[in-house]
Amino acid sequence: MEVRFHSNASLSRFAISRLAPATVTRGRTLLAGFMAVLAAATLYQLSPLSGYLDGKLLDSQFRQLRSMGLGSVDAGPVIVGINERTFKRFREPLALWHAHLGAFLDAMAAARPSLLIMDVVLPDRSYDFVAPGSDRALLAGLLRAKKAIPIVLARTIDERARNRALFVPIASVAGPRSLGLALVDPDADGTVRRMRPLFVTKKGQFQTLVGRAAERLEVKPGPGGFINYALGAAYPYVPIQRVIDWYRKGDQDALDQAFRGKPVLLGAILPFTDRHRLPVALAAWEPGNRRLPGVLIHAQALRSLLAGGLLRKAPATAVGVLLLIAALLWWLGDRPRLGLAVLGAVLVAVWGGDLYALAHGWVVPLSGVLFTATLALFGRFGLEGGWSFIDRRRMKASFGRYVSPNVLDQILTGGIRPEMHGERRRVCVLFSDIRRFTTRSEHQPPEAIIALLNDYFEEMTAAVHEHGGTVDKFIGDGMMAFFGAPNPRPNPARDAFASGKEMLARLESLNERLAAKGIEPLRIGVGLHLGEVVIGHVGSHRRHEYTAIGDAVNTASRLEGLTKTLGYPLVCSAAVAAELDGNEILADLGEQPVKGRAPVAVLGWRPHPATRRSG
Repeated sequence: MEVRFHSNASLSRFAISRLAPATVTRGRTLLAGFMAVLAAATLYQLSPLSGYLDGKLLDSQFRQLRSMGLGSVDAGPVIVGINERTFKRFREPLALWHAHLGAFLDAMAAARPSLLIMDVVLPDRSYDFVAPGSDRALLAGLLRAKKAIPIVLARTIDERARNRALFVPIASVAGPRSLGLALVDPDADGTVRRMRPLFVTKKGQFQTLVGRAAERLEVKPGPGGFINYALGAAYPYVPIQRVIDWYRKGDQDALDQAFRGKPVLLGAILPFTDRHRLPVALAAWEPGNRRLPGVLIHAQALRSLLAGGLLRKAPATAVGVLLLIAALLWWLGDRPRLGLAVLGAVLVAVWGGDLYALAHGWVVPLSGVLFTATLALFGRFGLEGGWSFIDRRRMKASFGRYVSPNVLDQILTGGIRPEMHGERRRVCVLFSDIRRFTTRSEHQPPEAIIALLNDYFEEMTAAVHEHGGTVDKFIGDGMMAFFGAPNPRPNPARDAFASGKEMLARLESLNERLAAKGIEPLRIGVGLHLGEVVIGHVGSHRRHEYTAIGDAVNTASRLEGLTKTLGYPLVCSAAVAAELDGNEILADLGEQPVKGRAPVAVLGWRPHPATRRSG
């Protein structure tokens, strides 16, 4: 057996250089694959999946920043809540709470917060006919509060996207600059992450509640953006009935401590009313719950504006550069370890960089970068794997007749490399030889001899390979094989003995075919010996072979020669016989002289007449 290597390249590299597609073709394929990755990245950015995953990753980053304490700010807006106990205290329907809301507005006028946002939509008509004097109580409280503090009242739109009007006296007292839409803007997955100062519909533009609040606080909201859910601690709330009690009892200290100089939002804190999904848990009274009252959305949006503004989406050029960098991993896909290491570094760097950007006011769409990096690297892995599979198929088709399958597999997988030094292995060596073949060759044309040898070795090689053996070389009409290398075998001696028996059985079938053609049958001898050898490459730098060297090789060759004088077609050493299962019928032939070493205990085997194949 002969294997040729070039410097540090294995047989697979040598064969691939001869058999693989031209370099230009592969180069074009790689470039086309890289462009396909960029195209896939662009299409992904435009897909709904991109927005969905970007939102989920952004939520995770908000939660991580909060857990790290990087988004801590002042307490921010104060929530005044209308809870279930409020309805037990104020038994009238909400539309008839004018007197209670008037008292709350009086309390706010006394507490003097920096701003009051009422996330409660006031009625669009008078209810004096039900509760005489209620309109006056509400309007008086609203008028006193407006003189003391900036106020923003909530309004909404109807099912036709038209502005739903307030009761005219209420709207007149509040003024147009004190009215804002109490609407939220959920993403496709139902989570509220953004805030817009204006809602634009076919019916016109409508200032939102928080947009109007920013205007009253002289804060520029910009065109809108992402609410910064990393900021601040979870919100507690003060029940509205407690605020009214403080006011009626004249507890100014409690009012001042709770509200003076702070933005205040009044809204519903009810289990099943006005609930929305948020990226983080913002309610101190419901830890871990992310489906929360809408008033918390307005509070966090206002907190974001007061702490520096809403988060902005990174420019498209910056995102494009990140996608290009991620796509460049395509060119590392031919080096899996380096590629995976770089991919890991890229993912860590992108995640950390995105957290840093988020902490400084920018939202970078993350899923597209992760998708592109993963697609680029594993897409190249897949391409290289496909090429490798094709190359292996070609190599096996081209070189399978020159080397044993287990040797070829080891070369292809890197188990056998040209730079490997010899290693000691315990193997069973097999030698076989055709009797009187030289004399036979003198009387037949060379073409007939070659054809006969090819038929013979076809059978003998199959017998070796079926039992996990490695055909080392053909020496004229002889053959050397070994068992236990390059792939370890549990019992090399048993494999070799079984292979020798099958060789004799296959020879019998071959002789039957030869006899049918009028050709003289063949007779062979097989010698087996078990021992340590050195397995490795022997030869020059430019040309060498993978073979076994050692005393066990020489002894097996000498034992094959003894078959001529001992009358047994298969002869093995006692070392081989000791490894067999005891069911084999072996003839003890005693110690036999072996050239070049001490006598060897030898045993012989021949096919039992009853087991021979009939003609």
